[in-house]
Amino acid sequence: MASKTFNTATIARLLSHEDEHGMGRVFMYTFLNEVIRQKRPFPFDCESAQVNPNLMIVDKQGRSIAVEYKRNRLNLTLNDQQSEISPRIEYKDEAYRQVLLDWLAACIQYTSLQPELRKELTRYAQSIQRRIWFTKVLPLH
Repeated sequence: MASKTFNTATIARLLSHEDEHGMGRVFMYTFLNEVIRQKRPFPFDCESAQVNPNLMIVDKQGRSIAVEYKRNRLNLTLNDQQSEISPRIEYKDEAYRQVLLDWLAACIQYTSLQPELRKELTRYAQSIQRRIWFTKVLPLH
């Protein structure tokens, strides 16, 4: 976890069970519960899921979650091979920051035995909180 900024690569590393963070699939489960299932039920097998660097997450059933993270929004496209509909979840402005903070807070709860990782996640959360404050004080629009 060497990066100092919270970006697409950071999300991909946290979601990957093969990353050096050593948390396995815990962060992916929390992402599914905190970010996706808060908006819509979505069947997804985290145990078989693989994360591509471009933030496409695919399980063994062919279901996928495409994550697009930009400065003022978080877009998720859910694709279930059993359904003809590919629902899209969009978090904009302050809502996307809050959902990321909720996810990071849930992740931090699992890192009590890894103080360095806990510190890194806390820094990411603090940087997002600062962006919320700056946006309120000095709108970026």
